Amino acid sequence: MKLLISDVEKKLGKKIRKDSIAIGFDVAEANTGHCVLKSTQDEIIIESIGVIQTSTKEDTVNRMNSFLNSLEKLKQDWGKYKQFRIVVVEDCFMGANVFTLKHLCRFSALVWVTYHKECDSLIFLMPNSARSIVGFNKNAQMKDTKLEKKIISKGKNKGKEKKIDLKKLVQEYLKETFGIDLTNSDQADAFVLALAGLLK
Repeated sequence: MKLLISDVEKKLGKKIRKDSIAIGFDVAEANTGHCVLKSTQDEIIIESIGVIQTSTKEDTVNRMNSFLNSLEKLKQDWGKYKQFRIVVVEDCFMGANVFTLKHLCRFSALVWVTYHKECDSLIFLMPNSARSIVGFNKNAQMKDTKLEKKIISKGKNKGKEKKIDLKKLVQEYLKETFGIDLTNSDQADAFVLALAGLLK
């Protein structure tokens, strides 16, 4: 998949780093999305996109070893990229519980250990910051969304609209704005992080 740099710059009102490589990691407890974007003088190319999976049934140490092995394999595969490289990792935040936060911190640290000497810059970005950088506005997307709005049928909130999944809104935004149809939300978030890394 390719994007014209002129189109992206016009839509976002920002400049793209040309002849560069940006790698995004959407670090998660079970499914970590990753995306490599390569910019030329004219285009942004999705060179690689995928998901690292770890089993929640394994203990923490085995999961970390499995995750680290996957990172090392990707590092070897991506060793061919010699241009300016920036790695953007989704920063940790308190979500469901402290246990999940601890996993996110450990996995994010493994990304840093694996890549900080292999790139020119490695930064941590909160998901809302990365989405804002690439032009996503939750309220605006909610207002214009074509996603189905469902009604709660039971309980004290019966009759009210269910909240639309934020990740689905991001996927819809990417499709409408850039023509990028990513059905996997982890890959979509990784794409957002990588694109944020390419923007000046």
